[in-house]
Amino acid sequence: MKPKKLTLISITLLAILLIGAGVVVVLSQKPVGANVKWDPKGYTWRDGVPDPWNAEIGLKGGHKAQTEINATTIRLEGQYSNSSAIYNATHGPRIIVPFNGNDVKAALDSKLPYHMGSAIPGRYRLSLDINGTLYTGEEFQGSGIIVVTVPEDSG
Repeated sequence: MKPKKLTLISITLLAILLIGAGVVVVLSQKPVGANVKWDPKGYTWRDGVPDPWNAEIGLKGGHKAQTEINATTIRLEGQYSNSSAIYNATHGPRIIVPFNGNDVKAALDSKLPYHMGSAIPGRYRLSLDINGTLYTGEEFQGSGIIVVTVPEDSG
């Protein structure tokens, strides 16, 4: 082969290698961590559903939820979106995300233990995941606990 062809082949292979390495780096990025606090943070299964059920979200690693989260991408358990406008928390760079109470209850219901079609009575610390995307394209992810009490007579 001629030296020019070898150089062209070498440059092409190097370019493919660099592009492949870039794709691996992009695909292996971990999501930005988020702290999630629910209000209310406790729920008795037979009671009426709070509506809205608010999630307070703060980002880790120096990120600011109020200015960096693309609100249209926020999802509860990967499927439920917020029920009304998101607003800033009164303290810190956090946002309040109102979710439809029935959506939160459905997400909790999927995590409760059941026996013969009825939730098993008890007290459960259930974790609900929230994820979304920042304006930079980075993903964020976090979870918060809701304590659910299923009374004996809730059958």
